[in-house]
Amino acid sequence: MGSLFLGVQSMSKWYVKKCSADEEKLRAFYGCEKPLAYALYNRKIRNRDELKKYSSARNYDFEPITDLKGVSEAFDIISASVKNGEKIYIYGDYDVDGVMSTSIMYKGLKALGADVHYFIPDRAEDGYGMNERALSDIIDKGAELVIACDNGISAIAQIDYAKKRGVKVIVLDHHEPAFEETPEGKRDILPSADAVADAKIQHSGYGFSQMCAGGLCFRFICGLYEHMGKRLKNKNELLELACVATICDVVDLLEDNRAIALQGLELISKGSSNLGLRTLAELKELKKITAYTVGFVIGPCINASGRLDSAAVAVELFITEDKKRARELARILSDFNEERKSITVTALERISEAIENSSLINDKIIVVYDKDTHESVAGIIAGRLKERFNRPAIVITRGEECCKGSGRSVESYDLFKGLYAHKELMLKFGGHTMAAGLSIAEENIDALRTALNAGCELEVSDMEPIYRLETVLRPKDITLKAAEELEILEPFGKANEKPLFGIKNAKAEQLRLVGAEGNIASFFVTDGTTRIRAVDFDNGELWSEVMLSGAKPSLDAVFYIEVNEYKGYKNPQLVIKDVRLH
Repeated sequence: MGSLFLGVQSMSKWYVKKCSADEEKLRAFYGCEKPLAYALYNRKIRNRDELKKYSSARNYDFEPITDLKGVSEAFDIISASVKNGEKIYIYGDYDVDGVMSTSIMYKGLKALGADVHYFIPDRAEDGYGMNERALSDIIDKGAELVIACDNGISAIAQIDYAKKRGVKVIVLDHHEPAFEETPEGKRDILPSADAVADAKIQHSGYGFSQMCAGGLCFRFICGLYEHMGKRLKNKNELLELACVATICDVVDLLEDNRAIALQGLELISKGSSNLGLRTLAELKELKKITAYTVGFVIGPCINASGRLDSAAVAVELFITEDKKRARELARILSDFNEERKSITVTALERISEAIENSSLINDKIIVVYDKDTHESVAGIIAGRLKERFNRPAIVITRGEECCKGSGRSVESYDLFKGLYAHKELMLKFGGHTMAAGLSIAEENIDALRTALNAGCELEVSDMEPIYRLETVLRPKDITLKAAEELEILEPFGKANEKPLFGIKNAKAEQLRLVGAEGNIASFFVTDGTTRIRAVDFDNGELWSEVMLSGAKPSLDAVFYIEVNEYKGYKNPQLVIKDVRLH
């Protein structure tokens, strides 16, 4: 039967993950209800050892960090620098990962008695990555050892400069190195630092390559103390900072990262031992600390400082021991974030309209140049454009010396590789598969747009939203016990997404629109025997059409399962992400 509401329904793609195992056997093997059984199976947890490893994130057996190439050499260099009283500078970055890795390294080295200082680049003045002028200033101030955190892997010329000035350099990074294709295959191009530790390097020696800089620096400091025969008294505090970095940098929440995030969240929830983090959480009135509140409340406040002022303000918040100063700094970060929100909304509306009313709307990869956008929010806007138009987006703004851009991609397109293929058009760039930053001359923007689109073999239809379902459920499968069991999979994030499920040929009963703007649908999903409460935040226009028509269509839906608690009562609830009516 054709849909009466085709004009307002999404064109997303739904796939049910393949599973050849029998449902009852799966439930018996895992000892749980159907939703969790399929979610575990689809995470490739297929035997008792894998199940034990996945379930033991609270007592995770980390691989020795000294397995990572460059770490042992870095330990020796730092140990000697601390012993000799050398001036150490941490060269960080202005996002959450850069702030947290800098704070972890600073607090860890300071407790060893090191003469340690930090430098956080200014987004507008210094740009993305290491900057020769900033390095020169640091060296002029007496730096004898520079430790690059969350940057440095691509700073070939800048580290060459530091070495010529007689300064030792250590790189602790997690970004992709530059590379060249040779007859023997791909070869990494690495900086001439005294020690380079980055699990993204080929043959790095470390089994897990997805740690962010905060996670790497936490593991590094733990190992350094062990190397020096010292006790790390504030290990839990540094773990909390690494947890925030791990969640906010959107790295794969698997193995090392999942352990860091889970253990850190549990510590923060009990009352963070870091004064700055605890103060910021209190200011934002966070009653419950989850991956969501860290990623969407705490993280944006930290990022806002680097966008609108200096992220050094955020570093100061996380290293201060002064309660009054912590309250002042937390308030500054919160105010910055409110200002950032306002700037973002205005710029997003302007840029979206420009795309929709130009030939850019037909491009597979959106590259938009907007001179009036504050460069600090380019990445946020690129992310929103990606979501709105279902394709990679790069937003370029006018900087003081050149144009600066940030890009966000979809899972079917490797943005880093795409940019790398046309590196000659940019002054510099760096990033990941899903996100990148760049500097470019204004006259090269159109050439980059043309080159990226010409080199992209994907069609726009290949970039439409995809929902991958664990399995299709019946209302009777969705019990309170099943909903509570799914919490074992937390924390959710990239590569450990909240499990999605599907339902077919159900009915919606007691439909009503709620919320301040009347765009949230609340109803019950039923097969005529069992009813489950449901809420839909994303498809208000569709449900409004249903109510106006008076129709009572059947529905297929994609949803999360959560526990809804109200007045002491708990019930399972579906959070609808996509729906098709027929």
